[in-house]
Amino acid sequence: MSAKLLVPAIFAGLLAGCSAFGTHPAGHDFIVTAAKPGQLFVVDPRKMKVVSDFAIPGAHDSVSTIVTSPDGTIAYVLVNRARSIAGINLRTGKQVFRANLSAPGERVQCMAFDVTPDGKTLIVYEYRTHLGIDSYTVETPQFALFSTAAGAYAMPERTFPAPRRIQAVLARKDGRSFYALWPDVYEFDLRTGQLLGKRGLLHWGRADHSSADLSINSPASEPTGVFVAPLYSTLTGSGLPTGGVSATSLMTLNLHTGKLAYHDISRTAPPIFATILSPNHRWAFGVFDALFKIDARHWRIVKQVPVPHSFYMVDISSNGKEVYLGGNMCDIAVYDTSSLRQRGDIRLPGCGDQALVTPRIIERR
Repeated sequence: MSAKLLVPAIFAGLLAGCSAFGTHPAGHDFIVTAAKPGQLFVVDPRKMKVVSDFAIPGAHDSVSTIVTSPDGTIAYVLVNRARSIAGINLRTGKQVFRANLSAPGERVQCMAFDVTPDGKTLIVYEYRTHLGIDSYTVETPQFALFSTAAGAYAMPERTFPAPRRIQAVLARKDGRSFYALWPDVYEFDLRTGQLLGKRGLLHWGRADHSSADLSINSPASEPTGVFVAPLYSTLTGSGLPTGGVSATSLMTLNLHTGKLAYHDISRTAPPIFATILSPNHRWAFGVFDALFKIDARHWRIVKQVPVPHSFYMVDISSNGKEVYLGGNMCDIAVYDTSSLRQRGDIRLPGCGDQALVTPRIIERR
């Protein structure tokens, strides 16, 4: 497969014989994103430029969720209308892993997936449909576990039943279990598939709130290992109008400790599509039609600024000094976390649409 590297000759020479992207100064971040019809990009935000542009085989005009290996060398990308996962080496652009989920007589689509902390296993949540001659039969969803060393014709090593309507799969950092989110927070043993526990989201047990509507659009939890997502509900109680008022909250799930918490941040706030926590846990940032800065000690919105267009995803640098807005159209906007001043806008070659792609941050020391 051909891969077009957009790096200067001197920089390319530094890469030779090294791991992905060679040796960089401490804390040098790269953004990994993708765009239709099937391109994978590596972006250097320090240089404000795309440094690698790879074609993903068999993407079929469909790219969405990106999960990167713990060492930052492989990007696993959901392609082919959610029916395949391609693992792309981020130095060479070669496909080193491929799981085509469907089989004759059965259509299988992935709705969420993650990689274990040791980088050895993909946890894939699958919807399955039996394709009969004159009818389709919806089958029980399942988790399928794939070895990342399985190569270009990966088959699941084991499967077990899963709940319906799962929107995110998040591997716990101790490697022994994983979480599946919505309509509750489920925890499963990675080895046996046993359900270890279930905690409320839809039934979160807050007497002054209605059931929550959770927006899970990005599975990113780096660099903190704390997953953050916006929740919407109706707040009722004394002194509030009949029927209540809209409330915006954030859910935090610590993938190290398992601590789950909810934090009200605003009433009748503009919608927030995705959120991320700063490395020092002091701030959270949210985005949609504006960029929001949220005090993560007192849980309140302290600042918001307009953005050039809607963005569906937000990521943060390893040093906490920049946030990166993406997941829509063909650019990545770079903002200063202190002032929320825009520092730059990085355009992707070919201006392919990133719609619903989940950009990820990898760091090289």
